[in-house]
Amino acid sequence: MSWKEELASLTQNRNNSSKLRFDEPLSKHNYFGIGGDAAAYFEVSTTGELAYVVQLKKRWKVPVAIIGRGSNLLVSDARYPGIAVRLIGEFNRLEFDQNRAHVGTGVSLPRLSKTAASHGLSGVEFALGIPGSVGGALIMNAGAWGSSFGDLVERVQVMTDEGELIDLSHDDAQFSYRHSGLKTYFCVTGAILNLTPGDAEEVANLMQNLYNQKITSQPFAEENAGCMFKNPPGHSAGKLIDECGLKGYRVGGAEVSKIHGNFILNLDNATAQDVLTLVRHIQDHVKRERGVDLEMEVQLLGF
Repeated sequence: MSWKEELASLTQNRNNSSKLRFDEPLSKHNYFGIGGDAAAYFEVSTTGELAYVVQLKKRWKVPVAIIGRGSNLLVSDARYPGIAVRLIGEFNRLEFDQNRAHVGTGVSLPRLSKTAASHGLSGVEFALGIPGSVGGALIMNAGAWGSSFGDLVERVQVMTDEGELIDLSHDDAQFSYRHSGLKTYFCVTGAILNLTPGDAEEVANLMQNLYNQKITSQPFAEENAGCMFKNPPGHSAGKLIDECGLKGYRVGGAEVSKIHGNFILNLDNATAQDVLTLVRHIQDHVKRERGVDLEMEVQLLGF
């Protein structure tokens, strides 16, 4: 029996929402709309299934990538030889206990923001315009408007490379700017967030105002993976790129946004190689002209 056959047998007689497909184009599962096929694409709905994937990885030495909603991801044009996982089902739980949110990592950030606002809870208004999931926000310590996701975290639950669930404190997670220590674990499965009680209407209005500012200053219609570069200390990556005259610069089907320099758009069937060539051009140009190193924020898969 191969790992594919074993994985298929796991899902055959399950009455849940899990979905398994082989030879699945990953371009269908990320916001860039770029990427080759994955040997397997698995929408996992229970922690038991996720633990099984861990054991499958160990036994067969098959690579596994947790891709979430694919919002901060550039996937290689080449075939991914392993299992691409998205968390659904149990991982979409969202419950509130006074000012605490108990949230699964499959929950989308817009859903979290809107639901918290409806409960009169403040703290995640900034996340409405971020299309990713809670899992990615935790791992990358996503943020906007001076707020960061890690600032809200009380506890994080992760799954280890042995398939064991463990709880981590805020300090254990080691949050810093667009970074955390959570990448060292197989997967993040959930978190408890500490939010601030407020007036539901005021929270909703603030959330909408931040969202309106975002959609007028960043590209939303075209396929992209969000901010391509981290802001260097004391600088804005988008401003540096703009000052170097790189807005609108194009390689193949990939183009630097004319609206915001820190976004690369897939305008015409761009390849991952188009994007990486454009990334290197931007980094070289900004280093030469401004003496600043730009570090990629978007994560790479399959390179």
